[in-house]
Amino acid sequence: MNQRTPAPPAPTPSPAAPTAPAAPTAPATPAKAPWTALVVVGVAQLMVMLDSTVVNVALPSIGADLPADRTALQWTISAYLLPFGSLLLFGGRVSDVHGRRRTFLAGLTLFTLASALCGLAAGPELLIGGRAAQGVGAALLSAAALSIVLEVYRDEDQRRIALTAWSGLGVIGATIGVVLGGLIVSAVDWRWAFLVNLPVGAAAFAGALRAVPPLRAASGRGLRLPSAVVCTAGLAALSFGLIRLHEGFGDPAAWTGLAAAAALLALVASMELGQDDPLLPLHLLRVPAYRLSGAGLLLVAGVMIGSSFLAGQYFQEVHRMSAFATGLSLLPMGLAALAAAAAAPALTGALGPGGTYALGAVLHLLGAGFLATGPDSVPLTIAALAVVGAGLPACFVPLFGVGASHVGAAESGVGSGLLNTFNESGAALGIAVIGTVLAATADGRLARGASVPEATASGVAGGFLALAVCSAAALVLALALHLLTREERSAA
Repeated sequence: MNQRTPAPPAPTPSPAAPTAPAAPTAPATPAKAPWTALVVVGVAQLMVMLDSTVVNVALPSIGADLPADRTALQWTISAYLLPFGSLLLFGGRVSDVHGRRRTFLAGLTLFTLASALCGLAAGPELLIGGRAAQGVGAALLSAAALSIVLEVYRDEDQRRIALTAWSGLGVIGATIGVVLGGLIVSAVDWRWAFLVNLPVGAAAFAGALRAVPPLRAASGRGLRLPSAVVCTAGLAALSFGLIRLHEGFGDPAAWTGLAAAAALLALVASMELGQDDPLLPLHLLRVPAYRLSGAGLLLVAGVMIGSSFLAGQYFQEVHRMSAFATGLSLLPMGLAALAAAAAAPALTGALGPGGTYALGAVLHLLGAGFLATGPDSVPLTIAALAVVGAGLPACFVPLFGVGASHVGAAESGVGSGLLNTFNESGAALGIAVIGTVLAATADGRLARGASVPEATASGVAGGFLALAVCSAAALVLALALHLLTREERSAA
């Protein structure tokens, strides 16, 4: 019987070193982006904020030149604020769906062309129409610009610096607007307060084409126009009601607008519940840190706009200062804000976002509380306003930072638009409440025989008392945010 030759044994594998368990892969650190994109969108945002206040000191000249009555002059301001505040959320959605750079450029183009219409207006109707178009362009531009900042700067350190600069622009722009408005009215003509936007807008457009990446738009997403129409109408009714409150708390049109806003916003909330891709990001409002950030922005925006408004009344009506001198008197407030903005990242690192916000609220409480006593000294008033100014970036920087940290990349437009909506609604609410308190207090003093400067001084003190109450409420929010963010960092 033939025997098979046995197959050679299989080679024994050489012993290998025991395989260590694979270490978890650390998430890739986002690459750092150049700062040119921030410069471009920052210049455009600064221009938007300038136009929120640049006309304030120009109103007497506008009224005499066109001519325009008191109601038309009031709507010169309100026609800008109403579409700006009501379209920010929809502007964020447009930037998510159609692309952030594209939306930014469209808003910038509309804003610049509307500025030309304002500067060339032959009557109050055209001026008010141009201001409304400016507000629409500003809403598209601003919502897309903040979304660009969140998308381009994903590195943690860069994002902190970018949000610091962004927050500081609002304070600096609102303050410089008063100074620039006074200078333009005194040296040239009120029309150049608008025409100066043309070269700035053209430069920002060219810079955006070169420095801002296209940023891919979301595919398969719609604008959700039915919800957008109801939401925009609700926010417009809210802005209108707040603006009308300036006429007094007894104004029926104001309460009609606020009631319509409540009904429309409740309707859009019911339309958006359960949607996979909602226009109104209700899920963000369920996040405690985001919700506290929005409420904080509402309060600090009211303090910022209310302080500059009351200060303008104080310097011009009580001390009979010129528009330019009033602007210069507000400059220390802006410089203090600039210095505080530079220190804000270090403060946030040392105190945490909630602690930094609490520090800003304390500064507001001290400054507004002192001004509520009705000081007659211009230097002391300027110093107290500088204290308020120093507190503004200490509030804005951590609030935008905490809020933005809970917004995903796919909804950075609508998420940032909602934060901006809180901000602009706070500004409108601040002007409405503070203006009403000032008018009611001053009218009461006039009825008792006081002079106009004396009555105005009392009204200004009453307005700052209301701001001190807002600052105290902000301090309570800040302490809650401090506890919440400290727990989040501990859990992380």
